[in-house]
Amino acid sequence: MRKTAPVTLDLNGIAKGYGVDRLAEVLQMHGNRAALVGIDGELRSFGLRPDRQAWTIAIEAPDIRRRAPLSMLALQDAAVATSGDYRHWANVQGRRLSHTMDPAKGAPLQSSPASVTVVAPSCAEADAWATALMVAGPTSGAELAQRNGLEALFVLHDNADGLQTQGVGHLFRTISEAMTPDTKG
Repeated sequence: MRKTAPVTLDLNGIAKGYGVDRLAEVLQMHGNRAALVGIDGELRSFGLRPDRQAWTIAIEAPDIRRRAPLSMLALQDAAVATSGDYRHWANVQGRRLSHTMDPAKGAPLQSSPASVTVVAPSCAEADAWATALMVAGPTSGAELAQRNGLEALFVLHDNADGLQTQGVGHLFRTISEAMTPDTKG
């Protein structure tokens, strides 16, 4: 079969993560032994801070009204990326539509998690998985994350206009267990 219509390729699902990985490589090529680099919230660390501690980063609460931390994460020789529905969307006829597309429907996601955060060895990998798990949703996404040995945090909208968390892997399971009604949303 041959494609006769124009074709576009959108690498937004991994572009920032790939860029972060390249930044880290350039720093290492120039002799840097430790750094935390990022583009728009996608982060990669190598080595330790000057005080010999892991890099402490915040996982942002998915809130369209303000930027606030949901949880803190110690990151060492790893990368973290988050996909969410709270920073980029389109308002169409009074309805907020996700910027992330559901490939099965060819339309914006309808009932996605508020956000999905993934920790992986590379930022491109974390970025790609965060987007894929966002599309898969909390049930199928969590199963996919478990099958692939991923560290993932799903932040879900609940019926009371708050948030619930669902962690996969040892890093995020403890965050989910620690969340109380006072710390949600």
